[in-house]
Amino acid sequence: MTNPGREPPVAEVLVAPLLKRHVGSPDTDFRVSEHRELPREGDARGGVPLHSHRTEDEAWYVLEGTLRFRFGRHEFDAPTGSGVLLPHGVPHTFWNPGPGTARYLLMVRPKTAALLETLHAGGSYPENRKAVYAAFDVDLLE
Repeated sequence: MTNPGREPPVAEVLVAPLLKRHVGSPDTDFRVSEHRELPREGDARGGVPLHSHRTEDEAWYVLEGTLRFRFGRHEFDAPTGSGVLLPHGVPHTFWNPGPGTARYLLMVRPKTAALLETLHAGGSYPENRKAVYAAFDVDLLE
């Protein structure tokens, strides 16, 4: 969607189903994707390390279940129907405290979307993940 006046084809604006895919592109202001998060046992925070975005905000809408957020000095639950908007510059992480699977929409800006694609491209986190996060203006804090 590099040309703001052009009408894009439906294939660029409709993605169904959205699960594990996204609507939006590097040329749009944000991307929306649906995710499922299994409950975490043991270390509840699991796979999302504490981090802080230098330039982009991040938002969630919980479709089903509950997500728990650690945001700065606060920790709170976001149950089904909740929207969460975390501004850039504040350390945060999130996880599913259970029970059951949580489903949510994630809305991110282009750098964060590119980071997520990079992190998940190989199926496992890269060894140099601190440098990978930094390349997308995100500071990995743990």
